[in-house]
Amino acid sequence: MSLVVAFDDIKPEQIRKNPGGPDRPASTNFGFFRASPDRTDAPTAFLAKYDPGDRSSAHFHAVDQFQILVQGSGQFGRHEVAPYHVHFARAYTPYGPLHADERAGWTFMTLRTRYDPGAQRLPGALPKLKDVANRKPWQVTTVAEFPNAESGVSFHDLSEIKDDQGLFVKTLAMAPGARATAPEPASGDGQYVVVVQGSLLHEGRERRALTVVHVKPDEHAFEIMAGAQGLEALILNFPRVAPRAAESHAPASAAGFKKWQCLLCAFTYEEAKGLPEEGIPAGTRWADVPENWTCVDCGAGKNDFAMIEVED
Repeated sequence: MSLVVAFDDIKPEQIRKNPGGPDRPASTNFGFFRASPDRTDAPTAFLAKYDPGDRSSAHFHAVDQFQILVQGSGQFGRHEVAPYHVHFARAYTPYGPLHADERAGWTFMTLRTRYDPGAQRLPGALPKLKDVANRKPWQVTTVAEFPNAESGVSFHDLSEIKDDQGLFVKTLAMAPGARATAPEPASGDGQYVVVVQGSLLHEGRERRALTVVHVKPDEHAFEIMAGAQGLEALILNFPRVAPRAAESHAPASAAGFKKWQCLLCAFTYEEAKGLPEEGIPAGTRWADVPENWTCVDCGAGKNDFAMIEVED
């Protein structure tokens, strides 16, 4: 049976105060539901609220996860994020550092389908990361745009977040009282429906945003009915947990230029394109990138990159 929990349903004992430390911020976590060491295949969904200016060092987790920025703003790595940016990271893919806006702070939703023992922080956890066999690091950060719902129900694909093992994200907009069926969850490792605006009608109750629904792979597709204000929601399907074939998410290099890839998180620097937003013009050779430059996604230094392709 699908789990459906609204923020208004969260009880005091489901709220955790984390004191923080030198490499992690203090935060307030609001738990919708959580896995545990004796329930490792259970889902986890929680809101994490950081104070203005708080920082978190680069780290990774042992399971796949989604994060959705629902309030405030800040930086994931060096990606500027605001509502409703979505970040997906495969297991053992470092990301960060994270920096909440100096004035607004931020609040983000974290979603997992399996138990995770906690953040593994770099550089201390680097030996553990390098011992992981057949690691296929990959992550993506993109903004979710919601379609127009004047016609009743409208879905939109986030094409950047997709693979051949069931991973996908869709945005959904629904007019008041409209009905829709979420995609079948059987293709992946579990599915979430996160209502970020409006409300959801479920079992005779109106659940206001934020409301989180979890559907297991062997359950029927979730039936969605919008409340009196309509709704906007994200549908996030986790990929199957299975060995992955060798793959490349980077496009081919332009003739005469090289590509360099981060050994930790798989971010790719293309000499032909440079990084103009970082002050590195197109055509800048890797040797000419400043030695103090760090990876956009995980903060690794130049020594952590490896050349993956050469075209003369």
